[in-house]
Amino acid sequence: MLCNLQRYATHDGPGIRTVVFFKGCSLSCRWCQNPESQSLKADLLFDERLCLEHCQRCNSQTFCIQKQPHSTQVVINRHALTTDLKIELAECCPTGAMSLCGEDIAVETLLSRLMKDRSFYQRSQGGVTLSGGEPFMHREYLLALIQRLALEKIHTAAETCLHVPWAYIDPAVQFINLWLIDIKHTDPEKFSVWTKGKLSLIESNLTKLGQAGADVVFRVPIIPGFNATQTELKEIIHQAADFYDRFGGGRELHLLPYHTYGIHKYHLLGLPYSCDTEALNEPELLERAEAYASQVGLNVIFRG
Repeated sequence: MLCNLQRYATHDGPGIRTVVFFKGCSLSCRWCQNPESQSLKADLLFDERLCLEHCQRCNSQTFCIQKQPHSTQVVINRHALTTDLKIELAECCPTGAMSLCGEDIAVETLLSRLMKDRSFYQRSQGGVTLSGGEPFMHREYLLALIQRLALEKIHTAAETCLHVPWAYIDPAVQFINLWLIDIKHTDPEKFSVWTKGKLSLIESNLTKLGQAGADVVFRVPIIPGFNATQTELKEIIHQAADFYDRFGGGRELHLLPYHTYGIHKYHLLGLPYSCDTEALNEPELLERAEAYASQVGLNVIFRG
């Protein structure tokens, strides 16, 4: 299942690209700015700003919706919503206040959409980036897609947390040209508390990718309270440098300062948000991180 296609992207691999956002993630990062991509199932989003006071269409559709007359306040019993009900609610809403995030689409249909921008890929040396969520949660679908992209000679990048069994990744290695991989932390306990994940699984998969000769670019989300200290960033940068020392590669490191662009999505999903509500504002920390990365031979790029 997909949650979005972003055309004409320029920050997720070389050239002009289309980013395919898969639904479903194996981590639960507190700061996630794409919460609509975490669940493997379709999500119902509700934007109160678009709701009509006198409209009662959703209220009459199911007992899962409680909307008072002459009001835009809606109570949604999300645990009782089935996928079919979510679709019906999104379709009956006249303003799009209720919308569906999640689309089941055949590989051939997706490929057809992606190939519409083939000329842009070719002229800019771009291609397709697989993102999410975690794209390898859909390993069979993903493998079928990247095999077709390889036949079409389309450059393919994968943006992944690597928090899946190696058996999900191994068959795809030969078809993926570039790996965009987060290094979130080096401490297993803190990593687990903030992401509900197992750091050893990621590190094992990363080593296997290096042994396979994969072209890797590392990305570091810099999150207040989690890893936004000089000591923690130095450890992360050292891990990236050590990988390149062992396996080679372009020695490219993307630093991603924390932002809050996705907070409103939690409101649309009826979810609480537990991280800072202000963007990271520590220029000295970023300068020191950049300087240390350069000192160990890494090429630093800041991304928003």
